Amino acid sequence: MITSKRPRWERAAMRREEILSAGLRLFSERGYHATSIRTIARTAGITEGLIYHYFDSKEDLLMTIVERSNIKNNIETLEIPDSLPIHEALRLIGYSFFERLSRSKEVFRLMIGESYLFEKEGKLFFPKMIYENGMKGMGKFLRKRMDAGELKRRDPVLAARQFMGSLVSFFIFQEILSGKRVVNVEPGKFLNLSIKIFLEGMSKA
Repeated sequence: MITSKRPRWERAAMRREEILSAGLRLFSERGYHATSIRTIARTAGITEGLIYHYFDSKEDLLMTIVERSNIKNNIETLEIPDSLPIHEALRLIGYSFFERLSRSKEVFRLMIGESYLFEKEGKLFFPKMIYENGMKGMGKFLRKRMDAGELKRRDPVLAARQFMGSLVSFFIFQEILSGKRVVNVEPGKFLNLSIKIFLEGMSKA
């Protein structure tokens, strides 16, 4: 609860967090397009006008939720040493990716559920974000390993899409579509098989 005894900057930060929390919950439950700023304001216990003090628009609120969710798979943040064998590096990347998706499952579900509506409106920030922060980063990592002679020379971004795409598909089936209730596969087991198949086609050894 926000009280007047707190410093002004702290109250503002807490208010912003309340708006983000209410926005994520409502977007996930009702969908982005079916959720109004008025509803978010009522849930957060504030006026509509106050939301616009923190965010330019509902779209800005959504993008802030996605940006802060840490769903983006930024390979550079892992600081993988060049000496780490490729299969171990891929395992580290895979486990990190699954962990990020698990922590941000609500956001991921929201992105999938609303993506077609944004596409109709010509707003492609979800695929652009995934490409810029996921595929290109992974492609840069693979290109570096290709230059080192560990992997065959292939299009690194396409190779990144092939590897990471299998992990995304697994997560969607298991967690978003509740596929684990039908057949529960341990993520580590799937990841190890994905790495094995990937390296059979890409490894020089």
